[in-house]
Amino acid sequence: MDDAVHGEVHDDLLEDIIRDVGAESFAEGHGYENLSSDAYSPLYPGSTNFTRLSTMLRLMNLKAINGWTNKSFTELL
Repeated sequence: MDDAVHGEVHDDLLEDIIRDVGAESFAEGHGYENLSSDAYSPLYPGSTNFTRLSTMLRLMNLKAINGWTNKSFTELL
């Protein structure tokens, strides 16, 4: 799948997740502003395919799928 299309799919899914969980729940967790900002902040200047949040979610997904410990994940980063 093309990276631009793949990124758009993840953006749509992210918006669905935020809507399903509810902005109020995110606000109560004191992270809503950061999540909202990171959802639209490019990973690096000029990046059009990845946001800070989409990248973190992909990394956390890899951690979960592969059963990485916090220590091994931190070492990877």
